[in-house]
Amino acid sequence: MRVKIFIFISALWLLASCSDSNKIPEGILSQKQMVDLLVDMHLSEAINGQRFRLDQTTKNFSNDLYFSICKKHDVDPDVFAKSALYYGKHPKQYDVIYDQVLNKLNEMEEQVKKEAPKLKPDDGKK
Repeated sequence: MRVKIFIFISALWLLASCSDSNKIPEGILSQKQMVDLLVDMHLSEAINGQRFRLDQTTKNFSNDLYFSICKKHDVDPDVFAKSALYYGKHPKQYDVIYDQVLNKLNEMEEQVKKEAPKLKPDDGKK
């Protein structure tokens, strides 16, 4: 399911028209809401990838993560899908969203690196 969602969103983004309307219709998530949802979705995909690698995943784990993220953000999954379609047809707006998503993920990664304890190699001298 995770691959299907990624392919679906990517295909929409690549095949979409180049309309540049800045007015977002009613029933479509704001760019900030999309950024927050997509950040959590990418993080959940990383979790799912680790669980799969460790053979600890269940059949519906990807779907459960997807729905739990929508629930966390109080967003109907159909509204998210409709919003993904809308932004897929407006790639310039989607570029802005994904730039913000990547920036947030990079900031999170840097924060983790700063907070991670510095491991010193054991040189055998004690």
